[in-house]
Amino acid sequence: MEHLSKDQVARLRAALEDEAEQLRGRVSTGGQEVAENTNVDPGDVEDAAAHEAGRYRARQLLTRDRARLTEVEAALARMDEGSYGICEETDEPIPFRRLELRPTTRYTAAAQEALEGEGGVEDPHGDEPIAY
Repeated sequence: MEHLSKDQVARLRAALEDEAEQLRGRVSTGGQEVAENTNVDPGDVEDAAAHEAGRYRARQLLTRDRARLTEVEAALARMDEGSYGICEETDEPIPFRRLELRPTTRYTAAAQEALEGEGGVEDPHGDEPIAY
């Protein structure tokens, strides 16, 4: 993290902590909603199907939010350990601009691209690669 100023680290930490707080709220609320919406009157097949589709979507969102929260918490842990902002593949510093756009990234753009080309890393959000 030596390549990042204290101000940059503080800004990145604040962004990660804000996102973690939002995700924790959504995970808590989403988990309750999925658990509470288990009973449906099987009398109307269309209503039951719509209800099940809604529950399926809620479970998908909950799974996505949990995975993202894990990424955010891992980034905060790397900050605490002092390894944040260092590429896990090349040990090179990750530019602030990339971290600012993707604060949970673990790789430089070049390393990410190389790993994706090898099938080694998938972007969990399905985002297009960002050029830096």
